Amino acid sequence: MTLLEAIFLGILQGLTEFLPISSSGHLVLAQTFLGLNEPLVFFDVMLHVGTLAAVCVVYRDAIWKLTIGGLSSLTHTQFWRQPRSTFNASTELKFIWLILLGSIPTGVIAVIFKMELESLFHEVGLVSIMLIFTGVILQLPRLRKHEVDSTDDSIGKLRTWHAPLIGIAQGCAITPGISRSGTTISLALFLGIPAKTAAEYSFLLSIPAILGAVALKIRDVGDTAIPFYIVGAGMLAAFIVGYIALRLLLAVLNRGKFSLFSYYCIALGVVSLLIALIQ
Repeated sequence: MTLLEAIFLGILQGLTEFLPISSSGHLVLAQTFLGLNEPLVFFDVMLHVGTLAAVCVVYRDAIWKLTIGGLSSLTHTQFWRQPRSTFNASTELKFIWLILLGSIPTGVIAVIFKMELESLFHEVGLVSIMLIFTGVILQLPRLRKHEVDSTDDSIGKLRTWHAPLIGIAQGCAITPGISRSGTTISLALFLGIPAKTAAEYSFLLSIPAILGAVALKIRDVGDTAIPFYIVGAGMLAAFIVGYIALRLLLAVLNRGKFSLFSYYCIALGVVSLLIALIQ
């Protein structure tokens, strides 16, 4: 892999990670068309680290509020005397709990199906079908009236039973071609969760998922044939473009136009499937 190819893939990752069009699916197609036959799962994971940094920058205030509020509640003497009442009174603890609860099914799916899912990075035909599936999923919010947060309550209408469902959706999105942000946000909107809360929960939920993926692949650092400066260039490109793309997505989401991305996914899936069948 050359430096320019790494930067191109980083730009592609940053653009498609947050726009609901499947970053992994685009990377598989791009790597195939570029003729990159070497194993690039580790490189793909490291690009996700670049976009993770973009999430942390965009949601830095929310992360700081959750950290300070959560620690403040846990260290308060009232929590140890009456943990249930303190937990119910702390918005930060509730949100942290929902993130942890949603992360469990994602982690289980990733660990159990790790080898099978990694093998799909070479299946262009299946990735194309999954892109079409993503397009269908993105139409889910249209079945329910778009809602907007009217308060600063970060929990909104997010309930405890929503978390594992969204976590399962995120776990299934490990499959290349299925958009993580598209699947989780679409499901959240379909469940009646307002757009602002749906986006915040989806992207904060991605933090432990990406960290978990890095932990699973960290042992492959010594086996990768890609120089680290090339990996770093890809990560930097993914961060910069990812930051811009995330801001764009939030603007589109707030305008209720989230499902428009479905047409692109379906079109790309159909075209790439036809190419795969012809080859």
